[in-house]
Amino acid sequence: MTLSEQVDALQAKVADLKSSLDASQHETNEQIRARVATAKAKADAARETVHGKADQAADQAHTQWQSFKADTSAKMQALQERMERKRDVKAAERDAELAEDNAADALDYAAWTVDQAEVAILDAADARAWADARAAASPPS
Repeated sequence: MTLSEQVDALQAKVADLKSSLDASQHETNEQIRARVATAKAKADAARETVHGKADQAADQAHTQWQSFKADTSAKMQALQERMERKRDVKAAERDAELAEDNAADALDYAAWTVDQAEVAILDAADARAWADARAAASPPS
């Protein structure tokens, strides 16, 4: 997959995320819980794909990903526990605010990741342009 195709795929994922958020506002708790389970399965599958492609150059990103994954897993477990217990109005409001804060944190991390991807993409483009220029300037072997 080319870098351009990867950016297009990421853009499509973000559009799907927005659609999912909009749709969830009109769904029951059971429907939202089903969405959470589906999203978690997709995230786990994506994690496995990313993990499978990691190499030495990605060790730092992998460490950050592992930390984020562990944090997300703990937050998902806490979310599951909160959804399973009976709630009073104040507890439900606190839970909603915490869940919204967690979602905002995840979006901040995603935005940071996109920023890092942009730097990596531009670095790759620069390296390719430099290599192509050097190859064009070199006499044929």
